[in-house]
Amino acid sequence: MTNPSAAPDASPPLHTAAPAVALRDRNIALVSAVLLLIGMPVGWLPGSTGDVIGMTVAILIDLAVLAGLVVWLVPRERAIGGARASRSALILGIAAVIVGAAFWTGLPFGPGAAAIALGLSQRQSPGGERRGMATGGVVLGAIAVVASFVLLLIG
Repeated sequence: MTNPSAAPDASPPLHTAAPAVALRDRNIALVSAVLLLIGMPVGWLPGSTGDVIGMTVAILIDLAVLAGLVVWLVPRERAIGGARASRSALILGIAAVIVGAAFWTGLPFGPGAAAIALGLSQRQSPGGERRGMATGGVVLGAIAVVASFVLLLIG
């Protein structure tokens, strides 16, 4: 039974994503946050605790960016779907790699995790539009997250 008062071209609500996809997004964000929380103290405090406040502020900003992208942007782009979502995954991956030049800030973790989450969902979507762009987003996001973590560890 349909709702006669609903507009025929109304978009579906954002919370209609499959639970498995939301769980995967949460796990990607959690792994990225854990890598951030492990790597930042190692990279910022080698041998001294001189800049604890700066590191704490940077971590809080990074976690806010990560949460904002994964909780707000990724579901909206996924709901739109198609070529736009695949393009957004690729743009997030490119942004994560570019921001990776400042790896010590931890900023690559947010766009990288969002690129991975959005790219994986677009690769598995039934339409499968622009799978190459989605794959590129996943690869670039993963490279940015892993490279930033390794660079934080080795300093």
